[in-house]
Amino acid sequence: MPNKRLFLTVFVISLLLVMSAMGIGEFYQSKKNTQKVQPFPQVDTSISISEAEIAEPNVTQNEKATVKPKKWYNNQVVVLTYHHVTDASGQRYVISPEQFAKHMSFLHENDLQPISLDEFLHFVDTGSLPTENAVLITFDDGYESYYTKAFPTLRTYGYPSVNFVIAGRLRDVADRKRENMTTPLTRQQVMEMLHSGLADIGSHTYSLHEEEARNEWGEMGPETAPVYLQDLQRLENEKEYRDRLYVDFSMSRAGLNKWMGREIKTISLPFGYTNPIVLETARQAGYGYVFTSTPGFVKRGVDPFAIPRNDVGLRDVDEVKLHQLFTKAKKEFEGEQS
Repeated sequence: MPNKRLFLTVFVISLLLVMSAMGIGEFYQSKKNTQKVQPFPQVDTSISISEAEIAEPNVTQNEKATVKPKKWYNNQVVVLTYHHVTDASGQRYVISPEQFAKHMSFLHENDLQPISLDEFLHFVDTGSLPTENAVLITFDDGYESYYTKAFPTLRTYGYPSVNFVIAGRLRDVADRKRENMTTPLTRQQVMEMLHSGLADIGSHTYSLHEEEARNEWGEMGPETAPVYLQDLQRLENEKEYRDRLYVDFSMSRAGLNKWMGREIKTISLPFGYTNPIVLETARQAGYGYVFTSTPGFVKRGVDPFAIPRNDVGLRDVDEVKLHQLFTKAKKEFEGEQS
């Protein structure tokens, strides 16, 4: 009997030791397997991307901080002039839509900053600009391509611009697509662009955008210059000349004022033609700013009746020539600072 009890005691102790050893083995095996399983990555449910920016490979915050906008110039404005944006025209003052898009891309990539007409006029008056590298984008003639081809690109970049329109043509809606005439804007198109806040309107005269004979031999000149009166066989006298300009300038300004419900203060001179009588008459007709076609850069103290512009709306003006233009502006600015 004692031997039987001893046998049972030894058997129970041995069984417990075996079971204990098996449990410890399973524990270590479980722990080992657990270490082999990769946990799910933590999911950031925040809309903030700051953590992701910090974790970007090969990019440090110091490297990002060294990327600075380009500085071409300050306290001056480069005014650009365009006319017609189209592929299908034999006119000289034409640029294709693709080329115009490249021009706008050049401005964007080089940190050049288009400003509004109001901001530009404020600079002319006070010498104060909201940005360096300032650019004013202008168009002459009021062609429909400004709405159909140029404005969609300008709107993509959020670039403001101003179009100097031939006011008399804007009323010509019913037969505005006449032969031998580039289609002008409609009032509806102009109002749509004005409401966007990215477009403004100035005068390009009421109807003095053609050429007329300037002498008895039939040599042609701009209508804003004295013209030869065929029926009287003489050149118009000064009073006749002044009266003709004043009537046209006033009709354009009054019509645009009423149409847009605000005062029009700017006029762009057709063909860039100017003389003291033209400027004096523009002032008498209520204009405060005259845009010319003389190349140059607008700086503090500019004569508001002799604002220079740079005609880049031509087929042969590519990004290389744009770069040359802004490099010239940069050098002039740096030269004045030294």
